[in-house]
This record gives sequence, structure tokens and C-alpha cells, in this order.
Amino acid sequence: MQSAARFLVVISFYEPRPVAALEALVRALGQTPAGANFDAVLVVNRTTSGTLSLPVALDGVVEVVSRPNEGMNIGAWDQGWRRFPGYDGYLFLQDECELKSAPWLKPFVDAAASPMAGLVGESWNVGWDRSWAVMRQAVDGQQMREHELNGQAANRADLYQDFMSRHGVDPGQKAGHLRSLIWFASQSTLVAMNGFLHGASFGECIAAEIAATKRAEQIGLRVLQVGQQPFTYFGHMDWRLDSKGRWRHGPQAAAGPVATVSRWRGLVTRLRNAVQ
Repeated sequence: MQSAARFLVVISFYEPRPVAALEALVRALGQTPAGANFDAVLVVNRTTSGTLSLPVALDGVVEVVSRPNEGMNIGAWDQGWRRFPGYDGYLFLQDECELKSAPWLKPFVDAAASPMAGLVGESWNVGWDRSWAVMRQAVDGQQMREHELNGQAANRADLYQDFMSRHGVDPGQKAGHLRSLIWFASQSTLVAMNGFLHGASFGECIAAEIAATKRAEQIGLRVLQVGQQPFTYFGHMDWRLDSKGRWRHGPQAAAGPVATVSRWRGLVTRLRNAVQ
């Protein structure tokens, strides 16, 4: 007997970005067995006040929500679950994610149902799974944009811990965390965590990513990687294996042409009707 549980896929999209990757993702969601009932919403981070331009109007098929570009992807995800409460759980994706394996939703649902499970994702940042003191030394001398404290360039570890401290989040003993590329959480977990923090700068947005893991742990929940290997069900076009089998952040794949209106209509209709 099929479960009556229903889940919402929240896709974040940055307005200036090409739409080819978004088109491919939505097509894949609609054509690939999910293993659970789902709806989908697209949350667009806007950079202009003009008319939103997408390949096709999605109203009534896949909900489209617009918001100011604040807090990057996590800010869009946070608005998505708050705007549409009442689902049993939420799968959060970036538009640049790539579906890799079916069923793609059920494994997240099952992992989140395990005892004391909280946040579930595709990629645990193993490289940061060290003490904050060790991480501070490891990143010393790195210069990244918008990483400042009191107007001065700051060590990344110091900035991230300062952000969490100011927001009442215990950073814990180690800096390891789920990368904010693909996340899943139940409604009850999101309520208990009070959703996701928003960063006001690029550096603070990374801090907010780490803070989600630490906030879940702070309230006694486990944070899990869904597969034995990173990126089992969803990948991301910026993350690729290097020659030594390590996941590295690299340049984006080339974007293809914009979808036509007719292709989008068929695509989003399949997405709405895909209950696997």
C-alpha cells in the first residue's frame, strides 16, 4: 500500500544564471522514479526588480516563488519550506544539481526516518572533519572574498565560528559538515532547528552552511550522508572526482541552449504528474 506521506522538492535558482541546468534537472525529476510522492517549487533569487524572465510561465504547474537575492541558496531553501508548510519532508536542491540514480527521493526519506536522524545530505566535508584549531592553521593565509571581521580580512575558521556564536549555535569540537548542495530534512527537524540561518556576505553564507549541521547536532540530531560515497543520488556540476579519486570543486560544465516553451510545458507537466 502506497504511503500517503508527501514531500516537497525545493529548487533554488539564481536569476542571472543560464537555465539549461535547471531545465535538465526538472526534466530528470519528472522522468525518473522518485520512490515517494512529491511536489516541486522553484525559488528564484532575484537581482533586479524587473519582470522575472523564465523559459515558460510555471504558475499552476510548478510553483514559482521570487525573493531578493539574500542568503544565497540556503536563503531560498529556507523560504521554500516556510512558504509551503505541512509536507512530511523537504528535499533541497540547487539548480545545478544532476540526478544520478533512482529512486532518488526514497533513500533520503528512509535515512531521515532512522532514530534521531536530522539533516541528510549527499556530501560530508571530510576535509573539514578536524578540530577548529587544526582547521584554523590549515586555512591560514587563504584569502577569500567577503571574509572579514570588523572590517579586516579574517581567517575563515574565525569568521565561521564568530557567525555561529553570534547566532547562538555551538560550533562543536570539529568543523566537519554537510555541504549545502543537496539536503533533506523532515518538517519536524526543520521546526526544531528553526530552519536555516542566512548569511549577509559570501563568507557568512558559508558559515550558515556549516551552522545547519552544528545546529542539528546541538539539539541532539544526527547529520548523515545518504550514500556510502558522496553524490550517490544527486551530483553537482561544480564537483568532480580528480585523478586520485578525490572530490574537487571545479569549473562549471558548459550550459546548453535555453529550452523552448513547448518543451518546458511538457517537462513541468510530467513533473507534476510523476508520483512514483
